Amino acid sequence: MNNIIIQIYGIRTLEDARMAVDLGANHIGVCYGRIKRVPNQLDPEEAKVIFDGVQPHAVKIGLTVAEDIEEIAEDLKIAMPDVLHLSGNIEGISPREAAMLKQRFPSLKIMQAIPVLRDRPITGQKVLDYVKEYESVSDFFLIDTKETGAPEIGATGLVHDWTIDRAIIESTSVPCIIAGGLSAENVTKAVEITRPYGADSFTHTNYDFIQENTKSIKDPAKIRAFVEAARCAEF
Repeated sequence: MNNIIIQIYGIRTLEDARMAVDLGANHIGVCYGRIKRVPNQLDPEEAKVIFDGVQPHAVKIGLTVAEDIEEIAEDLKIAMPDVLHLSGNIEGISPREAAMLKQRFPSLKIMQAIPVLRDRPITGQKVLDYVKEYESVSDFFLIDTKETGAPEIGATGLVHDWTIDRAIIESTSVPCIIAGGLSAENVTKAVEITRPYGADSFTHTNYDFIQENTKSIKDPAKIRAFVEAARCAEF
């Protein structure tokens, strides 16, 4: 049994957040923002209810795809997660602007998403350049799948080449969390190949069908299986 950090994304209710932590999640991820840009996005006030009510030891991750730091700052004033996850176009917020956010919110940590394209080898991508550019302002990297042409990073449910993750992890001292199509069925192998700080799941820990009359989308059986599979990896 390893001590890998488990990050569960797509949290939309306090009940799901507390359930995920009870089942072994260390980080809970909430997508929020005043301006609606992606499906299942919460208002900052809704995110605050989750962040305030989840178990105190859980690390609260707030995802934004916004690219205007004033907009991000106004949302932060309300929700105030432990970690701001920048998951829009990586070139939409410069390292200098990320540093400005950290200066304005001294307790805030930054998780920068690193986009890995599924259809190209590492030599045809800018992932290692992005790591070098952003590591001075990043407390975590989230290595995730990006579809060619898509504005945001992640939430695809699709796997990319894990040897790229391994190369990124070996190139930096910033803790890296792997993501992109991870499930109970493949996370053990992914962790053993990449040896990351943490493993993230969104799509494959959701219910197969929408639950009626609730915002809940997280399946406790899938979360439990994901946590067990990630932690049984040997590395």
